[in-house]
Amino acid sequence: MTRRELNLAIFEHKADAVLWQPRLETWIGHHMAKATLPERFRSLDTLEIYDALRCSPRYEASAGIHYYEEPRDLIHTQRQETDHYITTITSPSGTIETIHRDLWEAGELVNRRIEKYPVATPQDLRVLIDAVERTHFRANQETFLRAARAVGHRAEPTLFLSSSGFTDLIKHWAGLPGTFYLLADHPDAVQAYLEACDRRDDRLLQAALQLPCRIFNLGDHATNEFTPPRILERYMLPRWQRISKLLHAHGRFVHSHWDGNARHILRYLPETGLDAVEALSPEPMGDITLEQIKAAVGDKLVCLDLLPAIHFLPHYSTAELLDLARKAIDMFAPRLILGISDEISQVGQIEKVEAITELVDSICGLAT
Repeated sequence: MTRRELNLAIFEHKADAVLWQPRLETWIGHHMAKATLPERFRSLDTLEIYDALRCSPRYEASAGIHYYEEPRDLIHTQRQETDHYITTITSPSGTIETIHRDLWEAGELVNRRIEKYPVATPQDLRVLIDAVERTHFRANQETFLRAARAVGHRAEPTLFLSSSGFTDLIKHWAGLPGTFYLLADHPDAVQAYLEACDRRDDRLLQAALQLPCRIFNLGDHATNEFTPPRILERYMLPRWQRISKLLHAHGRFVHSHWDGNARHILRYLPETGLDAVEALSPEPMGDITLEQIKAAVGDKLVCLDLLPAIHFLPHYSTAELLDLARKAIDMFAPRLILGISDEISQVGQIEKVEAITELVDSICGLAT
């Protein structure tokens, strides 16, 4: 069985083995840029490095959806002011501005973070709604098929869909405190924005379903802090159920990204309609245990990842990591796509990835 066949078989509940699918792109990209790749990887591209490590990529074939604006009456600007990068969106309703703080080392940009979020008032939300309503999507079969052919036997393609409008508001537009202040003070304005996001989701799903992709990801970043129970019940659960029902009707599979602390929301997983959950972080990185995760997913949902990224740092021994991996395999196989929650960092120890490869091979054999 190829890795691609195993990848799909796990979602179809037809597998009897585990797929080892760590996300390595951040590590690879960093060391390529710094010219610090280990010697044996230096002549290889990203997929060839995955091959050398005998593991499967997850999102290398996420392609084929083209974004465009219609009507094209938004004005986007960008400017650099020393260590600040400032972007604006101007719509018929006004202008919103995002201020990023840049960190430079030896003339190289090494970090960019939002210092001032653009949305704080109902008027700001109206501008954001204008931008959301103008976002449209077009499927491109050839782009998708080209990416899928490049990945080949290594993995079943997985396509990114959108995060929820609620978590997008936290991550990109208002920040965590700002989002909850808006919700408390201006619930109708927030509801109007979320309804616009639902319409955008529908347009995206229409385009996505034109592609021969079987597995989709919702990059929601559900956590105790972002989506506590009352928020999850009202804004997240109905969205997961609606999208899952639509994709299932077309023979597709879908998972959502839950990383960070999740103890208070785990119990909702069986109600989501999702086929799988990605990036749950066990203790000590998160606030949940493997036992708690297993109790929530049972034998119904597939788990992706489960190995905390911090275990790939020097602070943890390879033996500790292998013990955790064995336990995860024992508890969750064959409803398991083993990976790193949610990816190895730039300073992670790549030899530990190889150690997991050997472990999986010894337990159930590696897919080709």
